[in-house]
Amino acid sequence: MTRFPSLLASMLALAAPLCSAQTQQPIANAKFEVVVIKPTQPGATGNSLMFNQGRMIVRNLPLKDVIKFAYDLKSDSQLLNAPGWVNTDRYEIDAKEEDAESAALLKMAFEGRFTALRAMVRQMLLERFHLEATPQTAEVPIYALVVAKGGAKVTPAQPITPGEQRNRGWRGHGPGDAEGSAITMDLMARVISGMPEADGRVVVDKTNMPGEYDWKLHWAPQSNSATAGTNTPAPEAGPTLFTALQEQLGLKLESQKGTVATVAINHIERPTEN
Repeated sequence: MTRFPSLLASMLALAAPLCSAQTQQPIANAKFEVVVIKPTQPGATGNSLMFNQGRMIVRNLPLKDVIKFAYDLKSDSQLLNAPGWVNTDRYEIDAKEEDAESAALLKMAFEGRFTALRAMVRQMLLERFHLEATPQTAEVPIYALVVAKGGAKVTPAQPITPGEQRNRGWRGHGPGDAEGSAITMDLMARVISGMPEADGRVVVDKTNMPGEYDWKLHWAPQSNSATAGTNTPAPEAGPTLFTALQEQLGLKLESQKGTVATVAINHIERPTEN
């Protein structure tokens, strides 16, 4: 099962098993066989985007988060011209794959599988939300994830053996308490992009560190409400995310300008009836 808890680690709290024997084959015109969409009931708690046993399951998420997954966006700032309801209306989506497509996806390598899944979600958005969108680029302030003075303090993940399955991902154990298991620096940058501390900026991996790494990180998380966009730590004791990354992992977030992918929404409607 791959789970995206609340689109913080969320756009990528990945815990998908890897298998060295996987192959990657394209799936032409792949789409979900059955899609059921309902508004989230008032008072619902918890949220997730999961892929499991031939299904995509969305629980209590605003549509913007589904669009961000579909177009591989790291930050809200990359989604342009979205009407207000895209950010506020929450949905329950249950989308089932055809058996043949599900079997083909399971044979793919991790990255290829998610490329195919994103294409299927884009098709669902077109058919059910009548989404018309234009990919663009823009030069904006970003954070570059770089190696701090003194070098990185992360542990290279052990190579997998033939036939071995292993979970990979960013696991949150509570506010300000996380660990990485066999994740890339690009994945770390993606997760940080969704945090309040990133202040809407895209975080770009510039560590020049290929491969996968294990690590543990503890920090005082910034509030999502009044303090969002300030880099001010929450009242809990502990270092800011910026300080924790440098002191504990030997990594640093540098303010830069960069060209990032964006998606402009030209047209979108609330979902059609099931």
